[in-house]
Amino acid sequence: MSELSPSHLAGQVQGHLNNTCTRAIYTTAARTGTMAEKMCKCNRWVVSVQSAFESDDFEKMYREAVQCITPEDFCDITKKQHQEDVLQCILGRLLLRHATHMFTGTPWNEIQFGRTEKGKPFLLNPPHTTFGLNITHQGDFVGFASSCTSSVGVDVMRLDKERAGKTADDYINSMAKSASPDELRMMRSQPTEAMKMTMFYRYWCLKEAFLKATGDGIIDDLSRINFKVDMNDRYRPGCFVTSTTVLMDDKLQSQWIFEESFVNGNHAAAVCKESVLPRWCLFGKDPNARVFFSKVSFDTLLKHASHLNPLPDNASNAYKEFVAKPRRTF
Repeated sequence: MSELSPSHLAGQVQGHLNNTCTRAIYTTAARTGTMAEKMCKCNRWVVSVQSAFESDDFEKMYREAVQCITPEDFCDITKKQHQEDVLQCILGRLLLRHATHMFTGTPWNEIQFGRTEKGKPFLLNPPHTTFGLNITHQGDFVGFASSCTSSVGVDVMRLDKERAGKTADDYINSMAKSASPDELRMMRSQPTEAMKMTMFYRYWCLKEAFLKATGDGIIDDLSRINFKVDMNDRYRPGCFVTSTTVLMDDKLQSQWIFEESFVNGNHAAAVCKESVLPRWCLFGKDPNARVFFSKVSFDTLLKHASHLNPLPDNASNAYKEFVAKPRRTF
């Protein structure tokens, strides 16, 4: 994992303090009914897959985790080929339930999720919630974002340095049908290979977050989506860029705002959320507020979990099947 710059470390500390304070408030507020509805629910979390693997208690946590997701999720997830893919999906399911429990106080076994026709998860129980949740996984991280309104999208993108002999222009050309003419010009005009690739990943991250927030998934012509970035706002580890805008079919989509930041030195993140926010939202009170991504550990996600999928021998066979799968490199 790349070393973090001092400015980014300071940002991570600020994000950690914001989220720690928020978690403490939820613990109390969840018991007071409607009071919890008036608390800001804007959180940004990541779980490191590599750190989870390196934990001394990994086997114990894995065996617990596979019993704390639904039988349907367990069946689908464990069909995946690589250990990393299985673990990323499990962590994503745990993040959604963990957040819902924190925000509402609903017992783990009473939380229910459904999916839209396009596959986006949404809360069935508790009903009538007004906040939004979204997850993503790529590279070493599983990312999570929540918002005080129902629509939010998040994407995390690893800025790969190894490109299998391809140049930055090769990558940009491969994206040509998915980028607007303005985006292509911006990518191609960057002075170095590294800057071209960073811009490539930046646009891809933004488009993923936008499509997840709108619930559209993948649309036929991604070039209809045109992001405008302000190059005066430095895009690098430690940044928190909110000046980016998006046009759809040449029309400004002012109902959406974006947060761009970095999880670490080589993982970029983008969050898309609604621009109209309730008065109790941190961002509604202060448009210049910043909530950076803070790291959450595997064991933290299991603290309030309960079994939904009890397995024989405390999931010992499930763990054996898991470790028999091949690993992939990050």
